[in-house]
Amino acid sequence: MTWHIIGVIAFIVIYNIWRYYHEDDVCEYHPEVIDTSADNQVVESVMEETINTRQLAINAIERIGCEPQFTEEGRIQFEYQGVIFMMEAANDCMFVNLIWPWCHSFSKYDIDEFARVRQVVNEINLYDTVSLVYTISDSDDVALHIKKHFLFIDQIPQIDEYLRMIINNFFRTARKLELEIEKCRMQECDKQV
Repeated sequence: MTWHIIGVIAFIVIYNIWRYYHEDDVCEYHPEVIDTSADNQVVESVMEETINTRQLAINAIERIGCEPQFTEEGRIQFEYQGVIFMMEAANDCMFVNLIWPWCHSFSKYDIDEFARVRQVVNEINLYDTVSLVYTISDSDDVALHIKKHFLFIDQIPQIDEYLRMIINNFFRTARKLELEIEKCRMQECDKQV
């Protein structure tokens, strides 16, 4: 049995070493060769210059009708349908974080509400495409934030509609959160009767 385990581990190690040394060969840029029939000249295509992620995010925010502002931490802040969102976008990364801070809050001393929210947050995080996180602030409140980490590149068609769809998913999740918390309250009332 131990020889089987040693064999599997050796295979994994050898495979990873092989992949490490051959990974650069796969990622190299190979230009397209175009043959024009008019004069039979071979022309190499040039790689398009792509826009960086941060500027792409700013442009998409402007195209959905919002005015981007910048926080001290370097985040992009914008208001969409009366709600303030924050986006973390870096030039050297193809992914961005979108956050709806303080979508729900309650007192940290309300044990029953904390139990309800914890149950609902766990359920939503299990089945939804966005993540709910809660933090405890200095003002004795527990704040819930909705967060999503997603790909944001120039090759996505209609990227402003893509961003709008993700933001609408935040609103759907906030509504689901409120409804599920209210359902838990109603179930507790039914149990007491």
